[in-house]
Amino acid sequence: MSQTCAIIVCDHGLGHVRRCALMAVKMERLGHKVVLFAPGASLKRIQRVIPCTEGLDVHHFETKTTPERIRQGLGEAVEWVNRLPNLGRFQSVICDNFPEILARRPDATLSAQFFWHDVIEDGVQEYADYCEHLLIQYKPKIIGCEKFAMEAVRRQPGFKGVELYHNPDLVSAAKSITPETQRSLLVTGGSTPTVRDRLLQNIAKLLESGPGCYERVYVDSELIPEAPPSWMVAADFSAEMYCRIRAAICRPGLGVITDLLTVGASIYPLHESGNREMSHNACILRSNWNGSDSDILACR
Repeated sequence: MSQTCAIIVCDHGLGHVRRCALMAVKMERLGHKVVLFAPGASLKRIQRVIPCTEGLDVHHFETKTTPERIRQGLGEAVEWVNRLPNLGRFQSVICDNFPEILARRPDATLSAQFFWHDVIEDGVQEYADYCEHLLIQYKPKIIGCEKFAMEAVRRQPGFKGVELYHNPDLVSAAKSITPETQRSLLVTGGSTPTVRDRLLQNIAKLLESGPGCYERVYVDSELIPEAPPSWMVAADFSAEMYCRIRAAICRPGLGVITDLLTVGASIYPLHESGNREMSHNACILRSNWNGSDSDILACR
């Protein structure tokens, strides 16, 4: 039976918007009516590289989530809930990462690989206690990636493991990949600046030593040096670009991880201190990848 559904997106990083947009596409193909509560500008960036997400019904909304705001206390962490419009017209609500939605919609489903109160070191105990109380009280259904969901999510009684949210356009394009076409390196930190300095160090080494075995090196546009060499170009994160990637040096957000795994690229993860999610993702990648960091770096 079709339903009207609201999907509320955490706006800290494009990976959240990407996953929720692909979820909305899948639900609409099953006949449901979906409204995506997400920042319009972020969604437009996703639509440029994932065409199937165009045409979604979008209600512009920003949770304005950052680790710093969460550390400021319970009031700052949950104030976004008070800015939501009336959700009564929706038969179901799916919320990205936030247990606090349960205070507004006790029947909400959570889409979570992690909980903020679990991954932020030196977080506010009052916020953590509040979230844990809601989880215990309402025991929500939780959908999370089978391979990457963290323990705090997995131990919830309503947890259900699901597959990664692959970009269908990239899945289709990846069928034509051959070893001869995968000759490029990707260097990216995603949409957050937390590993910028380490990425710049890697770019400096590439500029000094050359691309090695890589035909081309794709780099975040904001990290491209002035007058770059011909083999260093701005990453556009299109399906065409990903199909050329043999290896990547990246911040291991789940969105970029998913696209790299789709094309079978080797991944060298960089992660910032103080973020347990990034450490967790990096550990999963290292434990499941048969190569070593030096395999990627030696080709530089």
